[in-house]
Amino acid sequence: MDIDLILEPDLTPDQITEIGQAAEKYGVRAIWTSNYFAHWDAFLSLAPLAASTSKILMGPLAVSPFEMHPLKIANSLLTLNELSGGRAQIAMGAGEGNLEAMALKKPQKVVLAIREAIEIVRGAARGELTQGYKGEIYNVNLPCAYPWLKAPPPKVYGTAYRPMMMRMEGRVADGCFVGCTPPEVVEPAMEAVRTGIERRDTPPEDFRVNTFWGWHIKEDRDAAYAESIRELPWRARLLDPTMINMYLDDDEVAIVREHYQEYVDFYFDPSKQVKNIPFEISAKLAEGLTSTGGLDAIDREIERYKLFAKGGLTEIALRLHGQPMDALKIIGEQVIPKLRG
Repeated sequence: MDIDLILEPDLTPDQITEIGQAAEKYGVRAIWTSNYFAHWDAFLSLAPLAASTSKILMGPLAVSPFEMHPLKIANSLLTLNELSGGRAQIAMGAGEGNLEAMALKKPQKVVLAIREAIEIVRGAARGELTQGYKGEIYNVNLPCAYPWLKAPPPKVYGTAYRPMMMRMEGRVADGCFVGCTPPEVVEPAMEAVRTGIERRDTPPEDFRVNTFWGWHIKEDRDAAYAESIRELPWRARLLDPTMINMYLDDDEVAIVREHYQEYVDFYFDPSKQVKNIPFEISAKLAEGLTSTGGLDAIDREIERYKLFAKGGLTEIALRLHGQPMDALKIIGEQVIPKLRG
C-alpha cells in the first residue's frame, strides 16, 4: 500500500515544498493540498514543489465544480501537470465549507453534476473537448483543443461518502476517495466502486482507491489525543450515530450526540474544554476513526493499514495536523518501511 499526505491549508508554498521534498525521499506517493476558503491557493501552492521534485505526485483536495467551472478546474490542473512533468492529480467533490462561505448552492442532481465535471476535466486532458461538451448542468460551448499539452494526463479522482457517488466515480473517474471509511466499512464501499468499474465501456488500466485518514501519532501521547479529539466533530460524517456505534455502546452514542456541540466549540476555541463527554469515550472515537496515540501505537496502525489494502484500497492519505515535519519523520522512518517490508 502507498502512503499519501494531506497538508493543512495554512501552510505556505515554501513549507509545502520543504515537506514535499522530504516526503519524496521517504517514498511518499503524493502530496495533497487542502482546498479551503481564505487560505493559500491549493493549485498555486504546489508550483514550487513541482519545480523542485521529480517523483512525488501532487494535487488539490477537494475541488468542487460548484465553486469553479470544470473547464477552469481543467486549466489549473493541466497547468500544474505540465509544470510537474505529468505528476499532477486532483480530487473533485461536492464541497462543503467553501460553498457555505460563498453562499453557493448545490444543484438538485449532485451526482450528475460531479459526473459531468469529471468528464470535462478528464476530456480536456485527453483531447476530447475539440467539439466542446454538452451536458445537462455543465457545458463547453467552444472547441478546446489544448494543443500545448505534452505531459501524460493527470488522474482525476472523485470524492464520495455515499454508494451512488462511489458507483458513478468507479464508472467515469480515474480513482475514488472513499470518505469516512474505517476498515470496518471498507467492504461495502469497495463493492459500490467495483460495481461502477464493471459498468465502464473498457476496463481502467490503473484505477486508484484512496481514503482520508487522520494521523495523530506523536512522541507525546497526551498531545496526540488532544489534537485528535479537537478534530473529532468532523469525523465519521459529523459523528453520525450509525458510524460511531461501531466503537461505542448505545448509551455512549447518546452522550456524544447530546453534547456534540462541545466538540465543535473545542475545535474553534481550545480553551472551551469538553466537559460532558468522558475522555474514555473520546479516546475510543479517536482510536477508531483515526490513527491516534504514542509511538507504541504504530504497529497497531500498520496492521490497520494492511486491512485497508486487503479491502481493496491502493493507497491511504494521512492528514497531517500540527508539526507536520515531525509527523512525516515518524511516517517515513517507522511506517513506510514496514508496509513495504
